[in-house]
This record gives sequence, C-alpha cells and structure tokens, in this order.
Amino acid sequence: MGSLKRNYQNKFESRHLDSYKIKIARWVSIIAHPFVMVVVMVGTTAARFRPANEIATNVGIVVLLAVVPIALLTARQVRRGAWGNVDASDVRERPLLYAVGIGGLGVLVAYLAIRRSDSFLLRGSSVALGVVVLCAIITRWIKVSLHVTAAALAATGLILTGSVVGWILAAAVPFLVWSRLVLGRHKPWEVALGAMIGIAGGIVMRLL
Repeated sequence: MGSLKRNYQNKFESRHLDSYKIKIARWVSIIAHPFVMVVVMVGTTAARFRPANEIATNVGIVVLLAVVPIALLTARQVRRGAWGNVDASDVRERPLLYAVGIGGLGVLVAYLAIRRSDSFLLRGSSVALGVVVLCAIITRWIKVSLHVTAAALAATGLILTGSVVGWILAAAVPFLVWSRLVLGRHKPWEVALGAMIGIAGGIVMRLL
C-alpha cells in the first residue's frame, strides 16, 4: 500500500514539475521572441550610433514594415485555426510565414535604399533579409529555429559593436535553446543550426 502511495506521489510530482518547466519555457520563449530581439538590436544600436531623437524613428520603421505584417498574419492564422500555435511550429505552416517575413523585410530594405540610407539600419535589414531567405530555403530539409537564429544574430551583432547588451542576450541563448526543446518546437540540430546561422549573420552584419 505504501509503495502504491509513493508511486502515485512520484507521478504527481513528476507531472507537476513538467507543467512548471513548460510554463517557464513558454515565458522564456515569449521574452526572447524574435520580435523582442529585433527591437532590442535596433534600439540598442541606434542608441550607440545615432542621435537620441532618431531611436524611436528607427525602431518604428522596422516594427511597422517588418514586425507588424508577421504579427497580423500570426494572429489571423491562429484565430482561424489554420496554425496550431503562434510559432507556426508545423513545417507546413512555414512557407506563408516566410513569404510574409521576406516580403516585409524586402519592403524595408527597398524603402531604406530609396532613401539612400547608408546607416546601420540598411545594413542590418539587408543581412536579416538574407538570413530569413536562407532559413526559408533550408526549411525544405530542416525547420530552423527562428527564435534561436534571431537571438544569436542580435547577440553577435551587438557584441561586435562593443555593446554589453549583446553579452546579456548571448547569456540568454542557452535558456532559449532549452525552452524550444522543452516545448517540443524543435529538435537539437534545428536550434544548433539556428544558432550558427544567427552568429554568421551577426558577423556579416559587422563586416559590411
């Protein structure tokens, strides 16, 4: 009888622990969402290299042209039941996500190019567009983690500009990797590939 009670208690504690881990993992994924990484990267870089009155403008342009379209698509697809979750975790959901993301970034790059901007914003947007296109191509074989890619890109780019924020983001990447695995959104090689692509993108961004 005592053995059965202990087994029941162990199973209950295990389920409770798993539920607790999932809740933490979800919050980590929300806090380190690609949208957040984009805003942090653009805002931090603008604060270092541009006048204070340009920070909000730079962030606003990126959010309006690159973030809002994806956010609206995600809300629509989840609401109508076309996507299982806001991460578009099913590989069959990814083509539309990438199409809208590439379209938004393409418009952003074109807008900045028309303005003949030679700022970090144009360079960063061009690299981000290249990274997303690469991830879209690779998704035919491997569903790259966009969460980890965005975080690694932001961390690397900011570290190479000498920003302490980059190191903070880099320290958060392992926790983000853990969250994506715990939530079952990706396999180990998918988050590893995302990290490599993000790091490479950050290096290219700095070299341009």
